[in-house]
Amino acid sequence: MESFINKLNIYMIPPVLSLLVGLFLATLFLVKGNLKKSNVLFALVCIWWSLLAPIFISHHLLRGDIELIMKIERSFHFFYVYLPYINILHFHKFYDIKRRWMLIASFILSTLIALTTPTDYYISGLYTYGWGYMAKGGPAFQLFGLYCFAVVIYFIVIFFRMLKRETNYIRRLRLKYIVISFNAVAILTMANIPSMNGVDFYPLGNFMFIPLLVLSYGIIRYRFMDIQTIIHITFIWAVVSSLIIIPNIVIFVVLSPYVLGLPPFIQFPLLAIWFIANYFYFIMVQPRIDQFFNKRKYNLRNAAAQFIENISLLRTLDALIKESIELLKKTLMLRWADIYIKGRDLKEFVNRDGFRIKYDEDIEDWFLGATHLTEKSMVETDPYYSVGKETLLKLFDDLTCSYIMPITHNNELIAFLAMPEKQNLKVLSNMEMKFISNIISTMSISLANSMMYQELSTLKDNLEGMVEDRTAELHATMEELESINDTLTRTNRELETAQRTAKRDMEMARYVQSSLFQIEPPNTPEYDIGLMFMPMSGVSGDLYDFYEKDGSLKGLALFDVSGHGIASGLITMIAKTIFRRHFFNMEEEKLNHVIERANLDFIKETENVDNYLTGILLRFAGESVEYVNGGHPDIFYKSAETQRIIKVNKQTHDFKGMFLGSIEMHKPFEIMKFKFKKGDTLLLYTDCLVEGKNPDKLEYGESRLTESFSRAPVKTSQQVLEFIMNDFRNFTKGSALDDDLTAVVIKRN
Repeated sequence: MESFINKLNIYMIPPVLSLLVGLFLATLFLVKGNLKKSNVLFALVCIWWSLLAPIFISHHLLRGDIELIMKIERSFHFFYVYLPYINILHFHKFYDIKRRWMLIASFILSTLIALTTPTDYYISGLYTYGWGYMAKGGPAFQLFGLYCFAVVIYFIVIFFRMLKRETNYIRRLRLKYIVISFNAVAILTMANIPSMNGVDFYPLGNFMFIPLLVLSYGIIRYRFMDIQTIIHITFIWAVVSSLIIIPNIVIFVVLSPYVLGLPPFIQFPLLAIWFIANYFYFIMVQPRIDQFFNKRKYNLRNAAAQFIENISLLRTLDALIKESIELLKKTLMLRWADIYIKGRDLKEFVNRDGFRIKYDEDIEDWFLGATHLTEKSMVETDPYYSVGKETLLKLFDDLTCSYIMPITHNNELIAFLAMPEKQNLKVLSNMEMKFISNIISTMSISLANSMMYQELSTLKDNLEGMVEDRTAELHATMEELESINDTLTRTNRELETAQRTAKRDMEMARYVQSSLFQIEPPNTPEYDIGLMFMPMSGVSGDLYDFYEKDGSLKGLALFDVSGHGIASGLITMIAKTIFRRHFFNMEEEKLNHVIERANLDFIKETENVDNYLTGILLRFAGESVEYVNGGHPDIFYKSAETQRIIKVNKQTHDFKGMFLGSIEMHKPFEIMKFKFKKGDTLLLYTDCLVEGKNPDKLEYGESRLTESFSRAPVKTSQQVLEFIMNDFRNFTKGSALDDDLTAVVIKRN
């Protein structure tokens, strides 16, 4: 124990801090970041930036054991030489830079240098100083230094190019934080050069925790303070606050050998005196230090306390709004501020000058769910605001402001605060935003009470006239209600009769339609087929048909009739008969001619109907498939050989034809042929599958369908289809279908 304590000294503090900060930040980003790739990469950056810290700690704990220290140096440097590669990988991912060749070159160069780390070409020995050891760099180490310097220059050039192009204030601040961090790393690392060349100068690379903290702050936070102010205040506060830490460490290291040798009855009073001295510091001295370096915080707290004291004396709504606005302008150095009160009769907010802003329920619902200060630059950049982003930005533009704070009471939006940017052009700090939240929370009750008081005053002044008007309206309404009641009774009986008739007709139509459709797909040796048929109501406007002959599948049709209900269901019955007849009667003709002739007959049969339909017609002949598309969603094709999924369409142009069922749109159709080999799979569907929405009104979409099709297990077609539909149901979370849904998966055996 005494040997370990004797090895402790003040020179160990910087590398210990760097190691602890690096590991803490890496763990934080891994645990709280849901293992996203960008968070994992940043965790690696934190680890690699602090990777030399254990080496410097071992210099003190293993002092004198040169052979073991050399092994530790070379082992850690074997991994440390990948620092440029890790930084480039994180930087390219963070800013979506596509330079794969650079990543490959960096990895190869780092690997070649890593192979030299066990040899004298990288580290040939150790310099011995009073504060520890420093490695003697060989030719490979010098090459590594040039390599790192080139990467730093690359980063700086890219950073300044991006800063020159970037106009968004938040993104510019984020870039500045990264520039400062990388420059700090470069400067601190270069400060190791003197000691590596025999100069007795403590290596500043041990202070790597400083750029780690700056970079973390810039990445985690989207709201930024002034950079120079952060560094200045943080540094001075840390120095002054550490006046208690450093003396404690020095006293412990210097006096512990002597104190441990004293009798227990002397040790106890000394420890008590030490404890009392530290207690006095934390009670009396530390608060004064905090007050000195957080003067802004104390000023805001006093302003809020004074406002709370004054607010009880304000009785009118105008006086309350005026007092609040003056406080915010004076305290936060704003050119102006405005509070918009919700109108009672119209969907609008009104300020003191009578300026009116229209609003919709989406805005109100959003603010009720996000009762925090909203900043325009954050809305422009943060994915959190993607839902309702355009509506929010329009509101900011209408108000010509930079900040909006909702004012709610009893889960109702009663007003909101609009503010411009500060006169010194700085963004609001955390303590200023907390101050605004406290003011708004305090005034929301008073504001609601003032609005209620004003309404009561208005009601009181107009009560008699309102009573007379309401009484007259009541008499007239009662007479009208009696007449309406009689009419409603008759209408209700008629509606019940009509509803029973409609329900009976719907059941009959559903029964007739289901009798025409195959409930189960055909079972043929050449193809494995899966089917999903989900009408929105009793009768479907979707039509599918399997064309079989002599026990073999010759073709497949999938159509989607516009509209819903019985009318669309009757159209499917007509279309099914016409297209089946032409498919088999025109077996020797091209498939595009088949659909053209069938379309003309269908138009003739339904000339007085406004419905149209989209559809797909397939004809199978061994490995060859003929394909015609009439304005329908593309087929998805999954190759058994590559497992790649593509849309079946021509590379040069979209070959799909127009809708079916309209003489105005009737034009020649184009045919497409493609190979359908053993194990290949096709997915056909109606548009409800990609247009189905979840409770947040987001569509399932082709990209999710493609991903689900790709992840589906290599099993039967019905199991593949069930996997896709389960993914669809999980996404829509039980939301009702807006359309009929039909999907077919067909796999060649």
